[in-house]
Amino acid sequence: ALLILSGKNTVSGSLPAGEKPVTNPLKGFAVWGENHRQDPWISFAYVPVYWNLLEPEEGVYDFAALEGRCSFKEWKKDNVRLILRVIADSPSDQSHMDIPKWLYEKMDGAGTLYDTGYGKGFSPDYENPVFQEAHQALLAALGARYKEDPQVAFIQLGSLGHWGEWHVNYGEGIPRFPAKAITDRYVSHYLAAFPAEKLLLRRPFAIGAQNHLGLYNDSFGQEDSHREWLSWISDGYVSDQTGEFLSGMPDFWKYAPSGGEFATDQGLEWYFSRERFPETMELLKESHTTFLGPNAPVPEDFSSKEARDNAAVLLRSMGYCLGIRGYRMENLLFPRDLSVTLTWENTGIAPLYENWPIRLVLLSEDGSAVWEGDLDAPFTEWLPGTHSWTAVLPGTKELPAGRYQLWAGIIDPLTGKPGVALDMDTAKNGGLYRICEFATV
Repeated sequence: ALLILSGKNTVSGSLPAGEKPVTNPLKGFAVWGENHRQDPWISFAYVPVYWNLLEPEEGVYDFAALEGRCSFKEWKKDNVRLILRVIADSPSDQSHMDIPKWLYEKMDGAGTLYDTGYGKGFSPDYENPVFQEAHQALLAALGARYKEDPQVAFIQLGSLGHWGEWHVNYGEGIPRFPAKAITDRYVSHYLAAFPAEKLLLRRPFAIGAQNHLGLYNDSFGQEDSHREWLSWISDGYVSDQTGEFLSGMPDFWKYAPSGGEFATDQGLEWYFSRERFPETMELLKESHTTFLGPNAPVPEDFSSKEARDNAAVLLRSMGYCLGIRGYRMENLLFPRDLSVTLTWENTGIAPLYENWPIRLVLLSEDGSAVWEGDLDAPFTEWLPGTHSWTAVLPGTKELPAGRYQLWAGIIDPLTGKPGVALDMDTAKNGGLYRICEFATV
């Protein structure tokens, strides 16, 4: 902090970086939404939206049952955000359907009951116009309910394929997955219901690149498939489902999140072992990952302290990491509103995917707040690197001459309070950080 004496119209200085925070809103591990537990390392709960449970009667949506089953209120109390995925086909050990009975009857049973190596279930005919129309209505209802809800962070484009993962086990008699001309219609349903920056595809598609959608990889860390997924993103690929060439999405992470969950073919501690962790970190950085789960670790369950420590390193490295590195204040000698320029640095691997407001607070010598305001900031545009942000503090020209401190923080809309931990070595009060001390005359 720097005290500026009378006779100077500006004050400027720098602030040192601090330790990267382990957790923050909108980045980190996700857990299964149906299994509420309190864990300081949890940032998200994954919510499977089973169609048959949400819409038991046509046009009647049981949101109360969904929100109760997945503990929306409990997660909100813990400041945990939600990731939603619509499920229309989830293989299990019992014969069943995940679409509503009324829809099955209305589409005359168009689809395939199956019993394969994946399990038992029903694969709908995704080309069926009745199914498509019902899906469009479903997404419209979801959007009306959750589009403006700050607790709902991201929407994974499920709906199609086993577990909503955009593939079917056609090798065991299930009709092939639909071509992109059909799947684009389903993407359009999501785009009409939700902002594009909240949406994530399982695989790269041209429509995803055109609309700046995100991507998720449910085989994160799996040696061969993860590298293959990255090659799809950078170069495009021939779909093993349809035989079509599908375009890559090399810059997707600049606009919408990269997510997924750890592959299940290894125990979770393996990813954090001394031998494997360097590769886990490399894949995290190359993927620009913001969240992982619901197959994600409970670090206190690890047998190795080294693995627990490595999990903290991974969390610190995931997604965005913001801090203020420099400041400049102007109009200290004139009866004009104060102007503040802050130099921010994002030392993470992705931006913050929401334009949350910056709260600035001026404290007088006795520590009381004499001015505060929430000001817009373009966080979604702040890729890794430094960024300059300037704001005028309206009404500050009325402040009497004296000494003041400037504090800053980022508002989390889920709480309405400063709630983002910053990478800064300076005094802290809750979610506010001291920037400088100055004098006006």
